[in-house]
Amino acid sequence: MDKKGKALKKIYSLIFLLCILKADIGHNNVVYEGKAGEIPIRVFVKLPGVVPGLADISIKVFTDNIHKVTIQPNKKDKEGESKSPPPDIANPVQGENNLFSAQLWLMDYGSYSLDIRLFQDQNVHRASIPVTSVSSRVLEMSQATTILLSTLLLLLFFGAINIIRIAYKDSTQHPGDQPDQKRIFNSYIISFLSIIIFSAMIFGGKKWWDNIDIAYQNNIFQGLENKIQILDNGKETFISIEIVDELWKQDRMSDVIPDHGKIMHIYLVSDDYESIAHLHPSRTENNDIFIVKMPPVNFGKYYLFMDVTHETGFSHTMTNNIVYSKENIISINSIKDIERDKDDSWVLNSDEDRITWKNKKSSFKSGDNIDLQFQVLNEGKPAVLEPYISMGGHAALLKKDQSVFVHIHPIGTISMASQEMFQENFIQNIVDQDDICFFGFVNDSTENYFNNISPNGEVSFPAINLENTGKYGLWVQVKSAGEVITQKFDFEVTL
Repeated sequence: MDKKGKALKKIYSLIFLLCILKADIGHNNVVYEGKAGEIPIRVFVKLPGVVPGLADISIKVFTDNIHKVTIQPNKKDKEGESKSPPPDIANPVQGENNLFSAQLWLMDYGSYSLDIRLFQDQNVHRASIPVTSVSSRVLEMSQATTILLSTLLLLLFFGAINIIRIAYKDSTQHPGDQPDQKRIFNSYIISFLSIIIFSAMIFGGKKWWDNIDIAYQNNIFQGLENKIQILDNGKETFISIEIVDELWKQDRMSDVIPDHGKIMHIYLVSDDYESIAHLHPSRTENNDIFIVKMPPVNFGKYYLFMDVTHETGFSHTMTNNIVYSKENIISINSIKDIERDKDDSWVLNSDEDRITWKNKKSSFKSGDNIDLQFQVLNEGKPAVLEPYISMGGHAALLKKDQSVFVHIHPIGTISMASQEMFQENFIQNIVDQDDICFFGFVNDSTENYFNNISPNGEVSFPAINLENTGKYGLWVQVKSAGEVITQKFDFEVTL
């Protein structure tokens, strides 16, 4: 590709940021647990789900003597120039200790980096949190509001016409004089013309609003269209994932990049919620197609949740489902044998009982913070945990109707690839390995990670907030003594 073609590709990538993307499904909240400089923080961002929209942000600081906290949304336009408003001050929350909150307008579609600064004495500590600004819902107007606005419209419409009629009929009359019949007749003609003009204005306004509404509807988040096939080369069975989305095919969307060293993360979940596989396909010579060995699961229906991160910093989840049966396996002898990724894992049942969910409940209230702290045992003793795919643990949360899916790490729900991209391209020297809570504790460090140490066999994920009521499954994955341990927990969210 020549220089001009590469430049055009970059421009297209930036122009079509808005066409994607969100790392979770049915869940507008972003959670981050890490460090700003040397200070541990926990950041919770409730995204509005509409654009423009107001994001609610809370910042928990695990130290004292912070006299000011600011937060600034950073975004680049299609020419690569930064578009950043002045920082907003996050105010202390009354009655809470070291908790700050702010509201930020996200005015545009695309990927933002929230630049958080903590001011302590003469020092400034910084952190960068990647978030995506997309439309995922439409705010419905209540019936009462509709009736009220319609009534006001009618009053204004006929009131304005009546004012114009009376003004024409009486405004030039001397006090005490009565208008003649001709003037009265002409005033009704003026009223009729006013009705036509105002009706045209209302019609034009409605047409303009309908166009705005259509444009908004077209920008509501949708995952990339994809096609799933089950292939067999006579020796092994494979899952093939092809991205067939029109924007992707036309090269109007930025390429994908590795996250935690994997070009794609797949959760394959059986429809009875008993089997789950965490897989990592590789890309074929055709850049649209990704392929991975089928895990040794039983025939049946499976849901696929496929996480990818783009060069722009966007991360999102593609979805699909397959029926794994003999009839749906396609024989293609030309497929070469592919080595299974060393981090692929699966479990065929939910009988594992080596992981304990501390303070587990059978049900939680909608909007409650759900603590996710776990302990892993080995023959009744705390296990020594090892990093699994660059983290102390992974968790997948899925609502039983598949309307909510969240991939969680000890550092939160953000994409590490997105954070690294923002660090390099937007805000230099903010985030490095020392900022990461590998096992989810405020005193985490790279020493824990590289020495394979987790205190008392524990791993913790930031508390999650679920608003959608219903039944959920939570799969927690850790690694100990070279083995990936996967355990499922069931719970319900109620009103």
